[in-house]
Amino acid sequence: MYKNKINILILLFTVLLFGCDDFLDKQPEDKLSPDVYYNNVDELKTGLAGCYKVLQEVYDYDGGMYENIEMASDDGKDRYMVDAIHTFKKTNANSASRVWQDNYLMIYRCNVLLGILDSYISEDNAEILEVDAMKGECYFLRGLAYMNLVRTYGDVPKVVSVFGDPSDAFGIGRTQVSEIYSDVIIPDFTKAVAMCFEKGASQLSGEEARAHKGSALMGLAKAQMEIRDYSAAEATLKRMIVDKEVGEYGLMDNLTEVFDPANKFGKESLFEVNFNVAAGQPSWYFRNMTNDISYVIGTTYTNVFMVTHDYLQELHDAGDFERLDLSVDSGYVEGATPEYQAFPKKMAPDRAGRVAVKDLGTDYNFIVFRYADALLMYAECLMNNGKTSDAIPYVNMVRERSNATPLAADFNLDIYRILHERRAELAFECHRFWDLKRTGKAVEIISEALMTVTGEDYGQEDQPIEPYQLLFPIPTAEIQKDQTLPQNAGY
Repeated sequence: MYKNKINILILLFTVLLFGCDDFLDKQPEDKLSPDVYYNNVDELKTGLAGCYKVLQEVYDYDGGMYENIEMASDDGKDRYMVDAIHTFKKTNANSASRVWQDNYLMIYRCNVLLGILDSYISEDNAEILEVDAMKGECYFLRGLAYMNLVRTYGDVPKVVSVFGDPSDAFGIGRTQVSEIYSDVIIPDFTKAVAMCFEKGASQLSGEEARAHKGSALMGLAKAQMEIRDYSAAEATLKRMIVDKEVGEYGLMDNLTEVFDPANKFGKESLFEVNFNVAAGQPSWYFRNMTNDISYVIGTTYTNVFMVTHDYLQELHDAGDFERLDLSVDSGYVEGATPEYQAFPKKMAPDRAGRVAVKDLGTDYNFIVFRYADALLMYAECLMNNGKTSDAIPYVNMVRERSNATPLAADFNLDIYRILHERRAELAFECHRFWDLKRTGKAVEIISEALMTVTGEDYGQEDQPIEPYQLLFPIPTAEIQKDQTLPQNAGY
C-alpha cells in the first residue's frame, strides 16, 4: 500500500525532461495502474527524468536563479541601475520566490524517487548498478538544490523524506546552514560520488545529461569551500585533477567551444542543464538583455540584464583582452543610454545569427560545473593552504587556454587575483556573487562597484551595502503558509 501511494505521488508530479538524449525522451506513463508502473529500470528512469526537468526552471534565464544571482553580482545590472537586487536595497518583495519554489520542488521529487528506488527489487547485477546510480543522481540533485537554497536564503527547512500527510511539512522551522551542510549537502554529494556512473560509462551512452561521478565530486568540493574547509576541498579536487579518480577531464581548445551546442557534454563539462529546440525545450538566455546591442538588432524581449562597465573595465585594465572578447560582444550603440554596451555571448549565437533564433530559441545548454572552474578552485584551495607556488600552474592552465600571459612562478597570488581569474573566466555563469560571498569580499567589492563611476556606470550609491542584504528575504508567501519560518534579519 505504501509503495502504491508513493507511485501515485510520483506519477502526479513527474514530467518529461526533454532533450536530445534517449533518457530524456522517456514519456511518463500516467495512464498505467500504479501496480504495473515502475516495474523495470526504464520506467524508473521516467521518474528520474522528472527530477532533472526542474533544472530548466531553476536555471531559467528570466525570473529563475540565473537572473537573480547575476543581478546581485557586480557583473550584471539593469538599464538605469535602480533594480533593488542590483543596488542591494531589497525588501520582502524581492525574495526571488522561484528560487525557493523550484529548488524545493526538485528536493521533493528526489525524496519521492529515493523512496521508490529503495523499495525496488533488482533482477540482476546490471540493475543493481543502474538503480544505485539513479539513487546517486537523486542525492546529487538534492545536494545541489540545498546548496542553492542556503547560499540564497541562509537557514532553510530540512526535508529529506516524504511526508505521509502534506500538512506534516509545516511547522519544522528553519535548520541552520551548518547543519544543512553537515547532515544533507556533504553526505548527499559524498554518496553521489560513490554511486553515480563515471562520465563516459557505457550505461550513460545516449544519456549524457545525467550527473556522473565528476559532477558529484565537483559539488562536494564546492560545498567544502562554502564552509571554508579548504583542506578537505583540496583533497577532493585532487581526486579529480591529479589522481584522475573519476575519469578524464580537460579544457577545450578555446572558450567559445565550451558553449557551442555542437560540443555538449564535452571533455570540459562536469554538469550541464540540457536544452533542445527540436524536443520543445529551447534555451532563451540570449533574450535576457535590455536596451543594448540585442535591442538595436531586435533580438530581445526583456529589460532585465546588461553587462556592467565595472566588469569591462577590470578585464581591460588587466589586459585580459582575449577573455573579454570571448565573453562579451561589445560595441557602440548610437542613441542608446549608455551608448557603449556589451552582450554576454557565451550562451548565444553571434550577432548576425540572433535574429534568426529570436522566436525559435537555441540549443545552448546552461553549464553548472566545468573543468576550468575546478582548476581555479583547486588553485584557490592550494593558496589558502599555504601552497601558492603549487597553485600558479593551475591558474596558468586556464589563462593560457585564452591566450592570456602566464603568471610568473613567483607571482604573489592572493584572493583578489583568484577572484579576478574566476570573474574573467566564469562571468555570466552564476558564480560571481557566490564567489564574493564565500570569500568574505562581497560587501567590499560590490560596494566599491556601486559607489564608483566607471565608464557609463554611474556611481549611484554613496554608502556601502548592508551585510544583511547578502541574503535574500524568505518569500512572504512561504511565511504566510508556515509561521515557523522567521524572516531573515533586516527584512
